[in-house]
Amino acid sequence: MRRLLDIGINNLANMMHDMSKIAQECVTTAIDSYLNDEDAVNYVYSKAQQLTMLKDEVNDLAIELIIRYQPLASDLRYISSCIEVAYDFVRFARYAYDIAQVKTQLGNIASCDKDIIVRISNIVNDMLVKSIHAFNNKDMDTAKILVDMDDEVDSLYRVSLSGMINSKDVDIRCILANLLVIRYLERIADHTVYVGELVRYIVSGERMR
Repeated sequence: MRRLLDIGINNLANMMHDMSKIAQECVTTAIDSYLNDEDAVNYVYSKAQQLTMLKDEVNDLAIELIIRYQPLASDLRYISSCIEVAYDFVRFARYAYDIAQVKTQLGNIASCDKDIIVRISNIVNDMLVKSIHAFNNKDMDTAKILVDMDDEVDSLYRVSLSGMINSKDVDIRCILANLLVIRYLERIADHTVYVGELVRYIVSGERMR
């Protein structure tokens, strides 16, 4: 029975690895499309749909493993956490899709100053990579870093929001576009922290905060 459980957990880990790659691709594609004023809506949407189907497969396998083998301790924590992390991966793609839609919704934003988007997206992309690494490797040290990085994103978000409210930019589209994208990036950052919290739970049985 132990061997069969190990095979199931390995299959689950492979599915999570596939999901993490697709989720990361969604986010980077969406950010690049916004910065370069390109249309990536359909591509990101198709990847997001693929992630949703994989999430359902992860849920089915996780529930089957729990019912059939009644795992204990870290095995149970890992399997149940896969259900939560799979949801976070889908949220990454959902916010990426929202970012990709901004250009479609607001029109030509090529002339907008996107320096703040570059700054925040660099941090968020790094958080995404770190959260995936932490989960795949059960790396608590990396998971802990995400909390401080999230605080930095939150700080930049607040400063940017204040700056946009008081901006004298005559093109309201630029203000609105950047505001929307920053908000979506801030939400992605939050979900990377959720993934990090689950890493600690898997390893120690305790939540990070």
